[in-house]
Amino acid sequence: MGEKKIDTSRRNFLFGAVRRFKNEADQGPAASTAACVDVMKAANALYVDERWEDARQKYKECLDNDKNDADVRYRLGVCLYRTGMYRQAKLEFERALRIRREFMDAFLYLGLVMVRLDKTEKALALWKRYFNPSAVAVQREINLQVGLIEDGVLDPPEAVAQAVEKAIAQSGGAVG
Repeated sequence: MGEKKIDTSRRNFLFGAVRRFKNEADQGPAASTAACVDVMKAANALYVDERWEDARQKYKECLDNDKNDADVRYRLGVCLYRTGMYRQAKLEFERALRIRREFMDAFLYLGLVMVRLDKTEKALALWKRYFNPSAVAVQREINLQVGLIEDGVLDPPEAVAQAVEKAIAQSGGAVG
């Protein structure tokens, strides 16, 4: 039996208006092919358990089936970031944003990557694009860091990244 392809871009376009009308959030990653569903479930379980390296491997398997899945690229980027592979994470967040320009959490983590790579000015531009009213602690910390950077108060990159990561943790996983 042949593999049945699910066109997520068309489905997301059609149901996006319904979700906006009902004020519902996107329900998370959607598998692009039937073959990837089980791998995606396994990867998401590992991701939730913060088993970053194992989740990274599973997300890479998903990309073998569909290279244009922004959610998978984003989650792979988070896994890479959490394992300290900042340059590779940067590429995945950029790819996710090329696929879906409004991906707010990708802006958040891409800014974190830039801070880790000691490119604070680039983080500033990315964080100015970030807006997530459902993650108040994160939004507050990002606004604080943007203000400090604009005023020329430059904390060490490690301190900035840790402050934002702490806000993400306090938000109870509202992002990522």
